[in-house]
Amino acid sequence: MKAIVCTEYGPPEVLRFTEVDKPSPKDDEVLIKVHAASINFSDWAFMRGKPFAARLWSGLLRPKHNLLGADIAGRVEAVGKNVVQFQPGDEVFGDISVHSRGSFAEYASAPANLLAPKPA
Repeated sequence: MKAIVCTEYGPPEVLRFTEVDKPSPKDDEVLIKVHAASINFSDWAFMRGKPFAARLWSGLLRPKHNLLGADIAGRVEAVGKNVVQFQPGDEVFGDISVHSRGSFAEYASAPANLLAPKPA
């Protein structure tokens, strides 16, 4: 799948549009086909590595997590065996920054408890 990755801290030019492995949902997660994502301050901070305190979570010298994107909206493609509140085909949205990020990709995997049904 295609994704925007960040392998070093810096300005937007450090971002790369590349091929990565499609995630698989764990038992309490859902796989989401991303329809929309927004950029926010935390994405900017983790890309730049500033303020420096952001590096304490994201990696001192370079990002530990290469995928950015906290805000997500899309359609559920698959669910883990412990997920009961969503089914494939459900439209969802949420903030997956607590998990690992990754909404700047074609697919993202996130815990079901971080998502909500998209209003009609």
